[in-house]
Amino acid sequence: MKKSAYWVIVLCGLAGIGIMSYLTYIHYSASKSFCDISQEVSCDVVTTSIYSEIFGVPVSVLGLLFFAAVLFLILKKRDKAFQTLFIITLFALVPSLYLSLTELLFINSICILCETSKVLMLIILGASLWASELDSRKALRMGAPVLIAGLVAAGVTYFAQTGTVVKKDYSTVVQCLNSKGVVYYKSVRCSTCRRQEMILGEASKKLNSVECHPDGENPQPELCLRKNINKTPTFLMEAGGTEIKRIEGLQQIKDLAAFASCPIE
Repeated sequence: MKKSAYWVIVLCGLAGIGIMSYLTYIHYSASKSFCDISQEVSCDVVTTSIYSEIFGVPVSVLGLLFFAAVLFLILKKRDKAFQTLFIITLFALVPSLYLSLTELLFINSICILCETSKVLMLIILGASLWASELDSRKALRMGAPVLIAGLVAAGVTYFAQTGTVVKKDYSTVVQCLNSKGVVYYKSVRCSTCRRQEMILGEASKKLNSVECHPDGENPQPELCLRKNINKTPTFLMEAGGTEIKRIEGLQQIKDLAAFASCPIE
């Protein structure tokens, strides 16, 4: 029984490391993932949202550490290794399920690989419990405080993530940008664009903007081609249809304000 559970956990650990390594790569790179199927089913959208990091650390990196710890514990074959795996997996699973909830309620997009990792965690949880041969009473006694700790961790994760949302109102800066003829060219597939909008907060919704990707809302890819938009985000200042200047890439508030000679309150 323990031998079969051992190999199941090893395989799940290896698969988890592979998935988390790939998600970490997506988080930091500008490349499109194979699981970017649509706006509603996209690893790219999820791994670049504000819910993809905890205290600045990508969730995928934490997942990578978890699966590495699983492999380390199971390969060491120490006494009570299965019980230890059961405890740490149960603890990690609670905030992981919270992250699944954010995909449904806040991000409005599902990451197939993220959810696959949850399935792997559930398999590890079940296999480790089975191999540990704990009776139901003892498993409940051990699991109850771990579940509570996991809920606390999920709560901390929520406040850490939502705390990154900009609270300051930059509407005055955005109004100034609009009045100076600045247009924000973006793409629904652009992770840097999402970070740009995080910096501006709610005021980003008031920007004069153009969607360059055909899959986005109200797309205008032909206009983006005519304006020679080679990367997003791009801020283009025009007067009477003539380009005055442009800036490309992620911009801080002070840089945007300086670009259009706008005051910052």
